[in-house]
Formats: sequence, structure tokens, C-alpha cells
Amino acid sequence: MPDFGTLKYYVRHTSFDTTNRVRIASMLNLQFPSWLVRGCAIPALAVLPALVLAAGTQRQTAKRLAPKPSAPAAIPATPFCSGEILSYTVRWLGMNDAVSARLTVVGEQDFFGKPAWHVQAQAHTNNPLRYIVSVDDQFDSYASRTDLTGLQFEMYLHEQGKSENHIYRLSSASTPAPAGATQVQVLPNTRDALGFAYYLRTVNWEQTAEVRAPVFDGHKIYEARARMMTPEAEISVKAGKYAATSIGLRIYDRGTEVTATKLTIWLAQDPAHTPVLIEVELPIGTGRVELQSAQSGG
Repeated sequence: MPDFGTLKYYVRHTSFDTTNRVRIASMLNLQFPSWLVRGCAIPALAVLPALVLAAGTQRQTAKRLAPKPSAPAAIPATPFCSGEILSYTVRWLGMNDAVSARLTVVGEQDFFGKPAWHVQAQAHTNNPLRYIVSVDDQFDSYASRTDLTGLQFEMYLHEQGKSENHIYRLSSASTPAPAGATQVQVLPNTRDALGFAYYLRTVNWEQTAEVRAPVFDGHKIYEARARMMTPEAEISVKAGKYAATSIGLRIYDRGTEVTATKLTIWLAQDPAHTPVLIEVELPIGTGRVELQSAQSGG
């Protein structure tokens, strides 16, 4: 366990230049710099995510997706709606409220002629972790209104006093990238990491044993395999107690499991299928992402 008494001493008595940041990171057995927080925040996005954590070659084992009809199909209902805001607190390496995260359904819109959802995730480190890793990140996903396949994924990263913006247009066809964006050629039905998190809420887990999907995390494409683990259990989080179903998520890179990265997502058995808890295992430790408050949309 980290020596938090010593950490508090450094927080109160040390100027946080690069040398001392690395020293404190070493005390906490952290790998510097901030991909640590991205790894635990995106599962919260993921989500999280991580968040930004992702998936590989689209196929559903229990139920294959039906071919798209030639005539326009009715847009299916989703368990979430415009205006929904979910706020989370992240316990990481023994530190309560190390990261704050928020998921927002910005709304429905026309995305270059396609009906789409716009969803957003934000993550911020809090003290004392913020003294080591300063992160204020935002991720935006534009996903198909019909099945949440990825259309565009945006990353606005503000970490350690530096900013990076990345816009990725996802396409299964070789077409020129729009101005200011990078085209990523993907297999049909690929989702981005944030859109995949929302997609899991639309699955009927009573009838589906496993879902496999290619997911783009902003860097590369993995294969995510999601399987229902626990049909029902009572879960206690900051926002209250919920009857929930647990979904185990495993990540594969070219058919080989990334064994050090595992997530368990607990979806409430409410009409919104709200993600109330995310348990995260990463190479540098474990985390617990708890729902703190929920604002329904509509």
C-alpha cells in the first residue's frame, strides 16, 4: 500500500517540480506520466474506459447482426436519452475521489446526412493525485443512431500543462478525410471506446451470451468481448443501492488477450440500464468507478 502519511508531508512541504513529482509517483508505485489516469478514466468513460480500452473484429457470438434492409428502417429506441448526465468518482490505488468523471448524452443530431448520437465524457484528476498527474480530458463520440457504430471520435487532452486535440473520422471506405480530421479506415460496425460503452446498455443481456466488437480507442483497434457474468446482485455505490447485472469485458489484440486489462461493468436493472459501477484491473493497479449522481434526460 502507498505510504499516505509521507505523501501528505510532500503535498504540504514540497514544491512540485518535475523531480518531486517523479519521486512521489515512485512512492505510489506509479508509472509517470498521465496515461495512468487515461487508463482508469476512460473505463469510467468506457469507459470508460478505458473508458479508451477497446476491441477488434465485429461479430456477435450469441446473435449476429441482421443485414441492413434496403428500405429505411425505423430508428430503434435506446435506454438513454438526450440530456442524461452521469457523474462518477474513482477510487484508485487506495485514494478516494482520485478522479472525477462525467458522461453526458449531448443529444441527437444529423451528422453529415446520418442520424447520430453525440455523447461526451470528461475526466479530471483530484488532489492528491493531481499533484502528480494533472489531467483535464474530454472525449466526444458521434455514433450511428441505429446501432452506435462509430462515425467520429474526438479527443481533447489537457495533461501536465500541455494540450493535444485529435479528431478521427471512422470509415469502412477509403475516402478523403475532412479538413482538421484524420481518417481511420475500419471494419464495418466498428465503434469507438465511448460509443461502445453506450452500446453495451442497448444489449438484451437476458438473451445474449456474448458480444464481440471492434473498438477504436484513439490509438489502435482492439477486439472487445463482453459477457454477462452475474444476472443480478445488489450493488451499493455513492448514488445509492441498485439491483444490477455484471458484464465482464476482456480486451484482445490480434487474437491474444491483454490479460492485465480487465473490466467489470455493473448495469442497473432500471429502464436506463445505468452503468452504476465499473471495476478496473490495469497493469499498475485496480480501481473502482462509482456512480455519484444521475440526471435523467428527456
